[in-house]
Order: sequence, then structure tokens, then C-alpha cells
Amino acid sequence: MARSGAEGRGVLEGAFALMEVLAQGEEVGLTRLAADAELPKATAHRLLGQLVALGAVQSRAGRYRLGARTFRLGQAWHPARALRAASARPLRELASAGGRPSLSLSVAEAGRTIVVGGLRGEVDDVFPLRSGVVLPPGSAAELILAASAPVGEPPEGRTAASWAREVAQAGERGLAFEYGQCVAALSCVSAPVRSASGQVVAAVAATGLDAGRIAALGESVARAAAMISANLARLPATTAPPHHERPAHPPGTVPGTRAAHPVLAGPR
Repeated sequence: MARSGAEGRGVLEGAFALMEVLAQGEEVGLTRLAADAELPKATAHRLLGQLVALGAVQSRAGRYRLGARTFRLGQAWHPARALRAASARPLRELASAGGRPSLSLSVAEAGRTIVVGGLRGEVDDVFPLRSGVVLPPGSAAELILAASAPVGEPPEGRTAASWAREVAQAGERGLAFEYGQCVAALSCVSAPVRSASGQVVAAVAATGLDAGRIAALGESVARAAAMISANLARLPATTAPPHHERPAHPPGTVPGTRAAHPVLAGPR
């Protein structure tokens, strides 16, 4: 995919757009993939052929999904490595708190809220919370992450004033709840994970089908977040200066999310 100048940038943007669609976890046919990536069908087909040759995408019976090479490279992303290492035991203990909630660990990256780890549970058939999934706008995890950054544009369906109130409340309580506003029938509670310097670097969340049970999980989620924060402090880590400016939303990003989180170096 070697190109020069603006043409090269266009090729890369097209390839990333295709991979963003595939990151949702489904096998997708060419027609839908091109439409969702907002690319001409012929362009999408050409780029997919190149991505398949590189091992970044797999093709089977005319359908596409992310390839093993992409998965391997994603697993090496340092913030995800550090957070997964720090959260392994706390998430297992949180899972034993009762019910079968889906547990997730999310970070803010490039204007979106992205899942980087967790444990499967009862909601995965409705909304899979696997690593790489971009959470819908207004999620409890987004509220937690937004509470540590300048408040930006509200998600669709919220006014600027109501969103600012929700963000402020999440910051004061150290917990955020969401009941069916992002994905119908799903409820969620989230708490902040902090670096050794006290910066919020991730959000841990429990998501379930029973709103009453989720409401009762707040204390357990907060305890798990504190344990993950303590574990992070014990890992070799460096943090970048906090981001004070929100980036412009590139095509396909979710409005209302915060700037990129501080970069953590994972275990080496």
C-alpha cells in the first residue's frame, strides 16, 4: 500500500475505516463493509485485498473479519497490557459478587471510549464487550472518563447543560450509572481507575440485564477499581502529561467523548 503525499494518506484512511468497521467483531460482506466505511465498493475491494495479503484481515466465502496479525499487534498496545495485568484478579473477584454481569475495562483514545479488557457475561449476546469495541455515546464509562477532562460536546440526546451535570455528578460520586439510554435493556455502573499520580486512566464497569442488580453492584465496582489502581501503581509505569484540549472528532468517531488518556507503559 505504498503511496506518496495526499494519495498515501487517503489509502491509509480508507484502510483504517475498513478495519474500524471490522473491529466491531462481526464477519461482514463487501457491500455492507464498503457502505459502513463510506468507501466506493471498488476501492473497498482493492484495499481489502491488500489487507488480506498483509494478514491484517481474513477473508472467507466473500466475508471479512480482522486477521490474527491485527489481533497480535493490538494485544501489544502498552496501555492495554498494563491495564489487563493490573485488572486480572480484581475483575475475577468482581465477577464473583453475584449474577453474571459483563465486566469491561475501557479507556479514552482518539475521542472515543474503547474496551481494552474484561470478562464475558450475560449481555454479550446483546452487545459484545470484547476488546476493541467502541462504546456507544453516553455510556457510564464515558461519564467516568469525561469527569477527569474538560467537558466537551454532549452525546446525541443530551443537552450541554444536562451532560455537564451528569459528568460533574460522576466525578463527585466516583461512580456513574446508566439505565438503558445507550443500549436498550442494558444497565451499567462504572468507576474510575487511576494511575500512581492520581490521573484517571480507565473506567471499569459492570453491565447487566437487571437494573436492580446493577444498582447494587456500585460498591463492588468501586472496590475493584481501587484494587486495579493499586495494582497499576506497582507496575513499572510512566505517564504522559494530561491532555487539556479535546481533539476534533475525526470521521466515524463518537461525539462527546474525552481526549486520549495518559499513556501507560506496560510490563516489559
